[in-house]
Amino acid sequence: MALQKIKKNDLVVILSGEHKGKVGAVLEVSSKNQTVIVKDINKKTKHHKPSQENQEGKIEVREYPIHISKVGYMIKKGNAQNKGAVSSKIGWKLNEKTGKKERFLKKTKKVVAGDK
Repeated sequence: MALQKIKKNDLVVILSGEHKGKVGAVLEVSSKNQTVIVKDINKKTKHHKPSQENQEGKIEVREYPIHISKVGYMIKKGNAQNKGAVSSKIGWKLNEKTGKKERFLKKTKKVVAGDK
C-alpha cells in the first residue's frame, strides 16, 4: 500500500465543491477509495425505515466521504468564517539523520509535525 499524504487528525481545507474554503480535522482516510471523512463537513441525512430489529426507525445525520484530491493540508488558518485559509501540497523527503521518509509542505519546505 502506498504511503498516505493526508493522515487521520490532520487539519485540512476543502479546495473545491459545495464546502469550498471550510476547515476540519480528518476523521478517517480510505486509501482504497482515495477518500477522506472530515469532521462537520459533507453532512447528510440518512432515513432508516422501521424493521424487526428497529421498531421505530430513525433519522441519522453523519459525515460522508470526500475525494482526497478535493482537500489540502492547512498551513495557515483563516478568519472566524474560515475564509482565507491557506493550504499546501504534501511531498516526501528522506531524513538524512534517521534514514526515514518524512512528509513536508511543498509551499514552505517545512517538515510536517506529528509524524512518527
